[in-house]
Amino acid sequence: MNALRYFAACLLLVVASCDLSPSDGGLAMIENPAVGLALRELPRGTLRSLGLPYGLAVVKVEAAAAHAGLRMGDVIYGVNQSRISSAVDFARRLAEQPPGAPLSLLVRRGALDLYLPVSPGRAGRRPTDTLLRT
Repeated sequence: MNALRYFAACLLLVVASCDLSPSDGGLAMIENPAVGLALRELPRGTLRSLGLPYGLAVVKVEAAAAHAGLRMGDVIYGVNQSRISSAVDFARRLAEQPPGAPLSLLVRRGALDLYLPVSPGRAGRRPTDTLLRT
């Protein structure tokens, strides 16, 4: 299984079993060293200021994610020309990708909206466990 599909499958399992409701005050932290990406859910106030209904902030970039041009501070709010609505939705969209298929992430960087292509397995690292912290 390629690193991106492994990341998505693990994330989907972990996120689906967690309660991420705003009343908990906890925002999910998603990390996967194989893909080289760590993401954090954004608070509603931050999303409003960005004009987005939902997004995941990039807090760490290495490996394939760095090769694709993602940067810390970017906000991922879409996958393959469709907006995401939750961390589970993000994981589901990644899991639906055929093995090795390029993935296009819709990213807000400052005042710019960009599509950045991610090539799974580009980093050459082995898949490891995905961590979800709240």
